[in-house]
Amino acid sequence: MSRWVVLFVAAFLLINVQISAAQENSPTSTPPNTMTYVVQHGDTLGLIASRNHTTVTELVHLNNLLDPQLIVLGQRLRVPVPGNASPTPPAINAAITPTDPLSLDSTPGTDVPGDLSAQALSIPIVSPAFDYGIELEFDGQDANTIASQITILGMHWAKVEANWRDIEATRAVIDYTELDAIVEALHSRNLNILMTISTAPDWTRSAQIENGPPDDLSQFTQFARALAEHYAGRVQAYEIWNEPNLRREWNSSLYPVSAEAYAALLRNTYAVIKTVDPRAIVVSAGLAPTGFNDGINAIDDRVYLNDLYAQGLAQFSDAIGAHPYGYANPPDATCCAAPEGVISHYGHPSFYFLDTLNDYRMIMLNYGDQNTLIWVTRFGWGTSMGTSAPQRNTEYVSYTSLDQQAQYLARGFELGAKLEFVGVMIVYNLNACAAHPANTEACYYSMLDPSGQARPVYNTLEMIFANAITR
Repeated sequence: MSRWVVLFVAAFLLINVQISAAQENSPTSTPPNTMTYVVQHGDTLGLIASRNHTTVTELVHLNNLLDPQLIVLGQRLRVPVPGNASPTPPAINAAITPTDPLSLDSTPGTDVPGDLSAQALSIPIVSPAFDYGIELEFDGQDANTIASQITILGMHWAKVEANWRDIEATRAVIDYTELDAIVEALHSRNLNILMTISTAPDWTRSAQIENGPPDDLSQFTQFARALAEHYAGRVQAYEIWNEPNLRREWNSSLYPVSAEAYAALLRNTYAVIKTVDPRAIVVSAGLAPTGFNDGINAIDDRVYLNDLYAQGLAQFSDAIGAHPYGYANPPDATCCAAPEGVISHYGHPSFYFLDTLNDYRMIMLNYGDQNTLIWVTRFGWGTSMGTSAPQRNTEYVSYTSLDQQAQYLARGFELGAKLEFVGVMIVYNLNACAAHPANTEACYYSMLDPSGQARPVYNTLEMIFANAITR
């Protein structure tokens, strides 16, 4: 895989910032060999020191700071002029934590403002395998139009669903027509494709409510083999199933929701795909971070991932899938203080973007799997602004504005880019509002609104990735 250096050029709305008392104590004149830096969203003193090739100690001294943890958005600080600075601090590694002075995180439990001052970020990617893409919905949509929209965004990866139920509705009759058109539209624009294979057809299942695996798991393996043979050289990666730790995605009369059952399916499918297309990357299913663990309707994703590793996951996966939703919590936040404006879905680590990534990494390290990357196969922040009001179980989308949605997603990419253990990150989603009008939950995350117009998040990501370059 190519080595990437991404220039995150994020142009945001200018705002009038109300500066706290800390601003009033900021320096009013600039001494020799220093210049003024205005504190931006997400800054810590360690991050400012890193960007300006100096040290926290020097910044504390230059600005007479009593507490290096207390800096505020809009505060003016003295920083050394380039050429008069201290050596560059060491690179970030391992996990990002709120207490790490070199991290990109703000103080735990604090909210992140909905608007940002204009700024440009130049971020060297620590992991050479880091990359980015978006999930697409094609039902009733023109494949070439959608492919063009993500090309404009500057994305390198497109995630598409291969629903077995639809493609082989009749046994032994595989209809590639619609999927072929999608793959061709994406492949012709040099986009990498992550294909998620799930949802067994009714003829394979004795339990036919919700989604679930076939009674005979080998039938899924045979279907995956057919896909891998058909798309060899055109599809770069396969995600095997979607959120199997939920009953609604793994409803079966033979196989309860369990890591053991899913591991059996993944193990055999991995072997078959690697035989047919050795270059294809096989990703374990992204798990649902629910914060719920009754063993019937759901298994906590951390428990489930740990159990998968006990089943030997490291031997039959090339990457570990993850769905680190932030619910309405800012990407910098960690469990469990409620950020401002968030009144539910904050009391468990599953509700936090960074906690999910860092917890997964710790499980992987506990099993000695330090060289495998986490692929974020679905993430994002939903908002109900401009759409219908949410149901009680998704009320958190009403806490997030359209501007915050854009800001949080951009910040999520920035954080992921600094982690050594994150590979491809896939945004959920481009166009669910238009493709599935009845699916309001998916529409909350869409980058295009119900009328097909770009939401602020679309424009923000277009600006961020417009200058992405490779090396």
